[in-house]
Amino acid sequence: MEALVNALMAIGLLLILILVIYLIDRVNAIEKETRKVMTSIHEKSARVATPFMGLSSKKLWDAMTGRATEGLDAEAIAELRSQYQVVLSKHMEALYQEGFKDGQLGLSGEPKNTKQISTSKGLVESWIPSAQANALYQCGLNASQTPEADWAPIRASMDEAGQFLLSKTLLDTSSPLSDWLMPSLNPADTTAQNSQAVGAPAVEPEVSPGSALR
Repeated sequence: MEALVNALMAIGLLLILILVIYLIDRVNAIEKETRKVMTSIHEKSARVATPFMGLSSKKLWDAMTGRATEGLDAEAIAELRSQYQVVLSKHMEALYQEGFKDGQLGLSGEPKNTKQISTSKGLVESWIPSAQANALYQCGLNASQTPEADWAPIRASMDEAGQFLLSKTLLDTSSPLSDWLMPSLNPADTTAQNSQAVGAPAVEPEVSPGSALR
């Protein structure tokens, strides 16, 4: 009889031990999951607090061209795209200005396809493909050395580059880039063309090299 009691006690202790081990394991699992959730919340908060949710350069371009970005849902991407419109427009303008100024000085270079852009959210590094960066730079270079009457091929090249960049990033392509960056000096045309802008009205170009740099 005593042996049976001892056996039952041993079984009971074993079951208690198994239960304790199970509870400890569950507590550790819950604690690990809680830390994971808290880390995710902190990372998301930090991303929202930084300009362009912490994205810049090629990663920002990838997000705007539809590549999946960890931690950003469709709503966040849509909000980011509305801000990115200013970044891309300023980047395109800066490349054209750079080429125009170099042309006036008799210089010719190979532009970088990255540029620090100043926005109301702060500084962000913008990236675009090298082919389009070179095309916009060459447009400025050629425009500075070509009479306005012969600008048609330059405008066409600029519009092709602008169309590619804007369509890839799902932005408005209804207004040709040259209408903004290379406005006609003909007073009759200037009023109509100045009422148009690349992308959204939110973009406020600092300088229009087609009219101000010459």
